[in-house]
Amino acid sequence: MPSRPISRRSVLKTATLAAAAAFAPSAVRGQSRATVVEDIARWIVDLRYDQLPPTVVAAAKRALFDSMGCLLGGIDAPPVRQAEQVVALQGGNPQATAIGLGRKVSCDQAAFLNAMALRYLDYNDYAAMGRPHHASINVAPALAVAEMRGLSGKDLLLGIVVGYELQIRLRDAVGGRGREGWDGTSTTVQYSSAAAAGKLLGLNAERLANAIAIAGSNASTLAEVRRGEELTPAKGSAEPMAARNGTFAALLAQAGLSYPLTILEGENGYGKMVTGSLNEDVLRRRPNQFEILKSSIKLWPCVGTAQAPIAAALEAREQMQAGEEISGVTLALSEFAYNQQRVYPDEINTREHADHSVRYLVARALLAGNVTVEDFEPTRFKDPRTAVLTRKVALRSEASLSNDALGSNIEMRLASGRVARASVPIPPGDMRNPADDARLSRKFFALSEKVLGPERARRAADTLRAADTLADLSGLISAVSPRPA
Repeated sequence: MPSRPISRRSVLKTATLAAAAAFAPSAVRGQSRATVVEDIARWIVDLRYDQLPPTVVAAAKRALFDSMGCLLGGIDAPPVRQAEQVVALQGGNPQATAIGLGRKVSCDQAAFLNAMALRYLDYNDYAAMGRPHHASINVAPALAVAEMRGLSGKDLLLGIVVGYELQIRLRDAVGGRGREGWDGTSTTVQYSSAAAAGKLLGLNAERLANAIAIAGSNASTLAEVRRGEELTPAKGSAEPMAARNGTFAALLAQAGLSYPLTILEGENGYGKMVTGSLNEDVLRRRPNQFEILKSSIKLWPCVGTAQAPIAAALEAREQMQAGEEISGVTLALSEFAYNQQRVYPDEINTREHADHSVRYLVARALLAGNVTVEDFEPTRFKDPRTAVLTRKVALRSEASLSNDALGSNIEMRLASGRVARASVPIPPGDMRNPADDARLSRKFFALSEKVLGPERARRAADTLRAADTLADLSGLISAVSPRPA
């Protein structure tokens, strides 16, 4: 039977329908719905810098500025130097600058070392409106990949926005809670750092989805890193190790390695094994209200749940008269903050325990009128006068204090019989009570001048504030490097 001739119009129609089907969501093609990570990869690939509202660009620049100050402040910390020794022994292609070394190392190791310094002081920002995840850790992998590829400042800011977006969404997709035994903030960095690195590597949606799957499949951090008998530097290294893993996963995906894309919703995936729940729609939707706008700046170098208690203590202190003795302090916390404090032992023996002890931090604020980086040296947390006052601080949970806001109320009883009170429902620096540029600058210079000196610190600040105008990152890397790159 002779075949019928096929018209040119039919050929074009068939080709058009085939192309449309290839790019349509799998559910539309009559197949099973796209996996969560595939939908995440699509919106990440589609996101462009020119789609970012001015408020989001400003937030990304603030996050970069604040994070680089924290990085410089932690650059000479013992755990950072120990990690640098290991990286130096390993060697590798010089791809991106480890700021503390002043030279290039492999891309994933640069992400790791810079994240170690950034995180060490526990001074980098936290995300409000839920458990205080530290999404600024994504600055390190974004910086490493952007430098390696010769990308612009705008590209760097876009990568930072992507990292914040996915990490905070992962937090919110499970209501900020997970199964006991897993450390949520470090685990989510696995996924977000792979997303930020993959975006800046220019991966297509398929490879970006695999980058996130590779990272998530191979690492979920045990909560013991924060809940042992004594907090150790491991607490500050958990997220940097996750940032390194995410960067490495993106590089593996770039080379073509693939992994199961059901990593988030699968029977043995994140939602069922690690968190116990997962609101897929929170992760699948395209960005609208950008998560980086939840970034909250820490005004004191310590755990996020202590920011309001310190502010309340300083307000109460102003009500004291010279020479008055404190007989007792009652500090009210949100349920989350109160339960967090209950797992720590009374005696403080490590820096990390000191910067997580609300009772100690309030005692230092009342005695000294501030809390600074120096307050976490053994001479401070072993000081007898501080120890006595710390024991006078009693904690209680108060239902009126929201877990989303992490506020605090204080009642300070004086030996004279007077009582000083203060209430801080939202800590200063929170997205709903933001720190102004002057306060942010004072923090940056207090940290950076110690390693750069005043003049170079000012130049570094100017360069970071103009990040969106940089054609490449060589000038930025040079400006913030205390040693010649």
